[in-house]
Amino acid sequence: MSIAFEIFIWLIVDTGLSFLFYSTGWLLLKVVTFGLYKSEFKDFASYKASKVKRVDLTFLLGFGFYVALIVLMAYLSH
Repeated sequence: MSIAFEIFIWLIVDTGLSFLFYSTGWLLLKVVTFGLYKSEFKDFASYKASKVKRVDLTFLLGFGFYVALIVLMAYLSH
């Protein structure tokens, strides 16, 4: 495979995973605050358009959730 094709695939994976982490973090904030979190959910198109090179706290919360889930599964399987 060419390098350009691999870069293209990784960009698609990066965009998909970052949206998954963002949406999980947004959902966790809505559930934990019982709906008091006042932020509009961005759909995939507007999320991709507004994605900049900064780290969003909602993204970090979603990422941390999946890391904690993996650590918990590893701990329980030990």
